Amino acid sequence: MLLTKHDGVTFRNQTVYISGQAFIRCHFDACTLVLRETIYHLEGCTFARCNWHVDRVLMWGNPASIAEVKALVSLIESAQKAQEGEVQALDADRSSQGSAAVPDESPARD
Repeated sequence: MLLTKHDGVTFRNQTVYISGQAFIRCHFDACTLVLRETIYHLEGCTFARCNWHVDRVLMWGNPASIAEVKALVSLIESAQKAQEGEVQALDADRSSQGSAAVPDESPARD
């Protein structure tokens, strides 16, 4: 099966059908990602605030189908942790900028 290739594309606020496509170094922001039974490829992609709709049959006695779902869950978890780290870094940066001492500009009294 030939996959439709997307390289370096940013998707925002869209429903994106992952199945049957290859995404390389793409960024997904606030998207709904739909994954069905068909083959797909994700490489070097980033995800921010995305919802996943996964429609996958797990065949009894087929460890490969379970491994595929586990790999997808790991991908989602790592994307969420990376995003949480970025938010915490931004919060720390903002709080350090906001805690700078403000000089006293009141007139001197004798």
